[in-house]
Amino acid sequence: MSPSVSRRAENESCFRTLNERLEARALARDGPETVFLAVCECAREECRERIQLPVADYELVRARPRAFIVVEGHRDPEIERVVLRADGYEIVEKVGEAGLVAERESAREPAERS
Repeated sequence: MSPSVSRRAENESCFRTLNERLEARALARDGPETVFLAVCECAREECRERIQLPVADYELVRARPRAFIVVEGHRDPEIERVVLRADGYEIVEKVGEAGLVAERESAREPAERS
């Protein structure tokens, strides 16, 4: 696996882990109908952009191991393709080596979601 592709995919998985923590806090504070601010799950280490979306919408993304949420225009065409465009963000799917890393890194503990 290319070190560059692997590093970018692992970086995106770290952002996804952060979003799960943000989502859990929002759920604990406001319940399942809440909207929360997720961080962009793009490959750019310096990216600090946020995406506002309902928890339910994030769960639809998170249910797919290769799917990530990114600010519109942050897609990395070398390792992902857009599967859905929404208001200010895109849902992307990792392909090739990046998809394999995403699947490996996507495991959730059963207790994380109720």
